[in-house]
Amino acid sequence: MIDKDTIEALLIAIGDKLGNPTTLCVIGSTPSILSGQPERQTPDIDVWFPQSDFDVGDLKRACEQAGLLFDPKGEVDPNAVYLQIIRPGFVILPSEFKVEIIGRYGKLSLVMPPPDLIVAAKLARGSDSDIEDAVWWVRGRDLTDEQIAQAINRLPTPASRNAARENFILIQLVSRGNDDG
Repeated sequence: MIDKDTIEALLIAIGDKLGNPTTLCVIGSTPSILSGQPERQTPDIDVWFPQSDFDVGDLKRACEQAGLLFDPKGEVDPNAVYLQIIRPGFVILPSEFKVEIIGRYGKLSLVMPPPDLIVAAKLARGSDSDIEDAVWWVRGRDLTDEQIAQAINRLPTPASRNAARENFILIQLVSRGNDDG
């Protein structure tokens, strides 16, 4: 598992080893870890392919030189650290969205989806850790119900929108508490 300091060191190493300017749109746990979510760790750095811009060979070489596996398929050693390229399917995000800049690491620019869209996608998946992450984003970025509802409406499938709306009620209760008293 890697934490914020480790992820940043890996990003710096990748950025230093890249031959070409590269933009990676990170999703999953990486945006929240880099944004300061405490005690969050991950075994991988998930990259959303549709919003990223990279040369596969260049990025693969840079990852390997930095000590990461590049886009492994199948079984992965539980101690391995890897960069995973995510394409539409399992992760439910719109094909296009405005990105938020996280930072620049040498030739590597790191971006992420806007926090309201991160919340919507996590609500659609709905695991315990997704709900915890969604609550953290709502509180940390002071997201409004309106922003989240609009982001949920941008999810590409009816099933994901319905699941997100159902979990949204839980987020409203947990993140805001009872304001009446």
